[in-house]
Amino acid sequence: MNITELARRLKIPTQQLKEELPKLGFDIGRRAIKIDDAVAEKVVKLWQDKQQKIRASQYVIIEHKLGDGTTPARAAREVELPPKLNSREFAALLGLPVTTIVGELFKNGVMASINEPIDFETASIIAEDLGFTTKVAAATSVAQEHKEAKTLADLLKEPVGAVFEPRAPVVVVMGHVDHGKTTLLDAIRSTNVAASESGAITQHIGAYQVETKGRKLTFLDTPGHEAFSAMRSRGGRLADIAVIVVAADDGLQPQTIEAIEIAQREKLPFVVAINKVDKETADIERVKKALAELNLLPEDWGGKTICVPISAKKNSGIPELLDMVLLLADIEKLQANPHRSAVGTIIESHLDKGEGPVATALVQAGTLKVGDWVVAGEASVGKVKAMRDFRGATIAAASPAMPVRVLGLKQVPRAGDVFRVVVDEAEVRDVIRKQVKYQRPPELTTTPVITESKEGEESPAAITLNIMLKTDVLGSREAIIGSLQELKTTGASVKVVRATLGSITEHDVLQAEAAQAAIFGFHVPLLPPAEVLARAKGVHAQTYDVIYDILDEAKRQLEAKLKPELLRNEIGEAQVLQIFKRGKAETIVGCRITRGVVRAGTVARVLRGAVALADLKVASLRIGKEAVGEVSEGGECGLQLQGPPLPDVGDKLEFYHEEVRSRTIS
Repeated sequence: MNITELARRLKIPTQQLKEELPKLGFDIGRRAIKIDDAVAEKVVKLWQDKQQKIRASQYVIIEHKLGDGTTPARAAREVELPPKLNSREFAALLGLPVTTIVGELFKNGVMASINEPIDFETASIIAEDLGFTTKVAAATSVAQEHKEAKTLADLLKEPVGAVFEPRAPVVVVMGHVDHGKTTLLDAIRSTNVAASESGAITQHIGAYQVETKGRKLTFLDTPGHEAFSAMRSRGGRLADIAVIVVAADDGLQPQTIEAIEIAQREKLPFVVAINKVDKETADIERVKKALAELNLLPEDWGGKTICVPISAKKNSGIPELLDMVLLLADIEKLQANPHRSAVGTIIESHLDKGEGPVATALVQAGTLKVGDWVVAGEASVGKVKAMRDFRGATIAAASPAMPVRVLGLKQVPRAGDVFRVVVDEAEVRDVIRKQVKYQRPPELTTTPVITESKEGEESPAAITLNIMLKTDVLGSREAIIGSLQELKTTGASVKVVRATLGSITEHDVLQAEAAQAAIFGFHVPLLPPAEVLARAKGVHAQTYDVIYDILDEAKRQLEAKLKPELLRNEIGEAQVLQIFKRGKAETIVGCRITRGVVRAGTVARVLRGAVALADLKVASLRIGKEAVGEVSEGGECGLQLQGPPLPDVGDKLEFYHEEVRSRTIS
């Protein structure tokens, strides 16, 4: 065979083939013109093997076999989905643009806007198409709720002889979305929280304390949207009294009924606030009738359910509603021991760019003071550095039933975590040791950034993004390290090789170069000489004012190191019945489709027994003389396969649809 002809068959330049032959183990001179046919076939086979290895080193290959029911051959990111959510919430859970979610829904025949609810089954199908595995979040939430409730109950047990004092009632406000819960609290507090919420829908539990008739009341504002059912349940568990808001023009809705069920399950006394009575379409009697159908007979109908007509917008009926809340509080005779070590629950938490982890806590027993060591959940610990009330005023102590913002925890606790004050220093040290994620970062190391296995597969820690961190304060450093170490996926992770305080200097740049690391600064300057040196050394050095900008940049850099995924979905199988033509770079075969379908443009894997010979492209297929795009199971057709003429009668063909997809970090 002519060397030029062989090069054409392999789709490479002739000169490149002559250079590759010695590498493949063939002692053929650079001036050779021809090559033995048998040797040429060996060259083709070795070249195909080499190309497959190169391809394997470039991609993470994921194969789905036809009908085997298995999941992709990788550890896909698992997400917990609530029974219902909208496209915006769905996109946030997956970490994808909402337009991607809406587009995928459209492909699957679902015309949904960003605020339209999607059920779990639909969301699960879309998530799996996007490479995620899913499970229902509700079951896990319920189990966690029970565990936290038991922990709190154990901690709240008082010894015999404890001194109790009256405390403020904790009131949870619940109801259907847009029925006016936050507007009601605005009227009570004379503030305007609703205007600051995204889309005027409350996204988190808010805790506020107000005073009326010389008595304090603590209010929990829970979200009314269906996706936040677990948060509503948590709010119900913390409260002493519930206010269930029902819009007079809309009546009882699914979340209204759910709120009533939560109150009944938690044995919470409740008041029904019939809101929006100022509207022309308001129908108070219809609301009362719906309540009666749930065996909740209103007081003026001879029952025990307290109903108070109000207009939160017009600020009418509010004093009467608060009177009813105080009446229920008096009946409950609420007391707590303020003299013991504080115990309570984390209402919400977040990472503040300047203050680090910030938690809103509800003290349920004892008094929380600045300087106390606090443990929240299983591993979040810290010394209370400062506390603020809901108005932002600094306070030194928080008594029972008081919501307070706490600064000083080493990491962000989960909403719903039970917190307690720890006096024993040994216990504090034990909890700190459990915080593996937040241990002091190791000293500078020169470990290579990328380590590939010999077969081209990624080992569990094959790819690492090394980062040097420079921050202004210790709290910021710990918060950022914790968040960075959460950025990981199969075969890739972030490693903080050094973290110190102060400006980014030339010495930092030299150390980063040695460690093959990027330098991220937070609220610190990048000194001009260091900036010039970093540019010359090719070291990424940048400062940021927002923590999430650091996380976004780290995520982008780590994703850039990841091999893309090559998804190979098997769509059909066939048996070769006849060879019509063997060309130099193509074969035309007649075959019968034994499973699935075959389509033009897909890839055919040639199998002889259990041995895979090659992957060939399906250039075209015909039934008789007519070109077709697809042939289904049971049909017979002719296939034009591009590649070496390897297929023979009796061989098996597996057909794959291939798709290259970028990998993302969770």
